[in-house]
Amino acid sequence: MNRVLACVLVTLGCLASGAFGQVVNYTLTAAPGTVTVAPGVTIPALLFNGQLPGPTIDVTQGQTLRVRFVNQLSAASSLHFHGINMVNGMDGVPGVTRPAIAPGQEFIYEFVVPESGTFWYHPHVEEQMTSGLYGMVRSYPSNPAADPPYDVDVPVILHDDTTQAGGFIGGMMGGTAPGLAGHFMNGATSAGQVPISVTSGQRVRFRFLNAAVRSHYVIALDGHSMDVTHTDGHRITTLTKQAIPIGAGERYDAIVTMNNTGTWSLAASGLFNRTTTVVRGVVSYVGSVASTPAASFVPTNLATGTLLAYSQLSGFGTTTAISASPTHTYPAVLAFNSGMGGMSFTINGQAWPAVTPINVALNDTIQLDFVNGPSPMAGSFVHPMHIHGHAWRLMGTAGGTANPPTKDTLIIYPVGLSGSSASVQFTADNPGEWMFHCHDSEHMMMGMMTTFAYTADFDADGLPDDVDWDAKSSLPALTISESSSAFAVGGVGAVKVQAAPGTLVNLYCGIPVAIPYLAPGLGTLYIDGAYPVIYGGTSIAQAGLDANFPYYVPPNAGLAGIRFALQAISWPMGTMGPFVSTWHPMTIY
Repeated sequence: MNRVLACVLVTLGCLASGAFGQVVNYTLTAAPGTVTVAPGVTIPALLFNGQLPGPTIDVTQGQTLRVRFVNQLSAASSLHFHGINMVNGMDGVPGVTRPAIAPGQEFIYEFVVPESGTFWYHPHVEEQMTSGLYGMVRSYPSNPAADPPYDVDVPVILHDDTTQAGGFIGGMMGGTAPGLAGHFMNGATSAGQVPISVTSGQRVRFRFLNAAVRSHYVIALDGHSMDVTHTDGHRITTLTKQAIPIGAGERYDAIVTMNNTGTWSLAASGLFNRTTTVVRGVVSYVGSVASTPAASFVPTNLATGTLLAYSQLSGFGTTTAISASPTHTYPAVLAFNSGMGGMSFTINGQAWPAVTPINVALNDTIQLDFVNGPSPMAGSFVHPMHIHGHAWRLMGTAGGTANPPTKDTLIIYPVGLSGSSASVQFTADNPGEWMFHCHDSEHMMMGMMTTFAYTADFDADGLPDDVDWDAKSSLPALTISESSSAFAVGGVGAVKVQAAPGTLVNLYCGIPVAIPYLAPGLGTLYIDGAYPVIYGGTSIAQAGLDANFPYYVPPNAGLAGIRFALQAISWPMGTMGPFVSTWHPMTIY
């Protein structure tokens, strides 16, 4: 029987309809390294592909993005694609979607990018993001006319030092870098900036991303106003502003017409202290002989220019209206607590992981009413609230109920300031269990995090959406251990396949196919049937336990470095079968 089963993968290869089209491939390798952040100053960091920030990922709306994430860190990691509404199993939140990726292992994140705009990626292991693991995603519209015209596209990524003792990277990694405590733009201090070269008459699209761990900024370009066109990747009715406040996790796109020859400061201040420049870049016109602005220079429009405000935003084009009768309205009370049990940040009095998920049903309209407080001490904090897998519509803005702006990250200001409370709505249109949290990493790690959980079974695979690793696909999902010891020569581990209870599951391993093939109705083939396929055993999926395949790596040093693909075939009860699981690469070391 096993010999017959081993032939199934070969059969699927014959049935395959062909390679996927419109796939954009990237590899991101997370590893320790060094980075030069100022002339003559090189410090240790955690880096994607050896650079800070990580590579900018470019994709077109509707294309499939396939990112091979290779973890060469000393701890388990993941990738979260902030703001992109992908399928739940690709969301990269350990303990909520799939397990984290162990040191020495890899995972293929693959999903269709459904919208255009400015997004970003980072681990959902926050100390790793702090140490340098972050990068931008630019998704271009499938119809270029959907964007306003521009000539040059420039990422501007802000980041911060949370240690204030030797620099954000040196401090987190136990080293020191005197004088580097502070803030960073595109991976460098003010002293390390490479001028952005422009020509007179150009329309430059600046994509501003706040990838900071804790800091919130105001940004402005000296001598120029900015036409703000997008927020969190979503187009808005253009607003001309002198300065933009940007909270941790937020993005704004602004087009600047270069009509003032010279060399100018692209400066950022703290959100509540606009009289001090904390980091600045340089924008220089070709042929300009003007001197470079001092790092400490504070442009007039940064200090006193008109700020963009949420209340001024309006959605562009066709948007989903605000409902007068949402399906559910939930409070979102944000608080700080201290006592004998320690300190925590909470949502509705609960701190992660001891939280009760907010249950939703497909196509519900959900309204959240944010309140910062309830005490003066609790209300003194800024909370940049972020939702995964969805985007919310802001209420009480210039867009009214017909054209509200759409965002995925929202600053809730301290008590006593405008914006200390806010209401949003979103449509529950993406089954799974999704994080909802503060993007201030300290607040999140101290508990300000919960989930929205869909309670039905969208894909009718016998697994409730809130526990299904692939809530939109009825195919079984395969995972491997988060522990590096499970892949060492002589190590012990287990492969798990999530399937409905009672499902017969067979595990196979073999050579990864160069180009995956789609077998309609059966799944996607990732093991190359042209080479020997090894049968790895049979298991029955158990309620709450999945199908479990323990293994032992022989103590043979010659196995080190071998990379292979794991994939399972299942026969759910009452179906004709077979079905091919998701796959996972695995490397012995």
